[in-house]
Amino acid sequence: MTTDAILKRQNLPHTQLECQDMQEVRKEIDKLDQKIVELISIRQGYIEQAGHIKADRQAVRDPERVEDVVHKAKQHAQKVGASPELVETIYRPMIEWCINYEFTVYDDKEAK
Repeated sequence: MTTDAILKRQNLPHTQLECQDMQEVRKEIDKLDQKIVELISIRQGYIEQAGHIKADRQAVRDPERVEDVVHKAKQHAQKVGASPELVETIYRPMIEWCINYEFTVYDDKEAK
């Protein structure tokens, strides 16, 4: 862990605790995982809204938007002391899943 990363994390809403043992580390990771899943659920809700709002199926897959989202996520990772490579590795498959899900939402809307 670099000093730069530690300093960048100090201003985040959820602070990183100094753990004394692996049980404590795992407990804190479990708490973070719950928050991450909650945020993913909210993101999924926005994907559902997009699938209902878009008037054209061709608009669901937008490569420029994908690159913009990944770029912004990597920039934010750098700003807060996270690995941009890790963030990109997580984001690209998540975005692809979201695009496929949005196609399903869009198609279900059109079938009604």
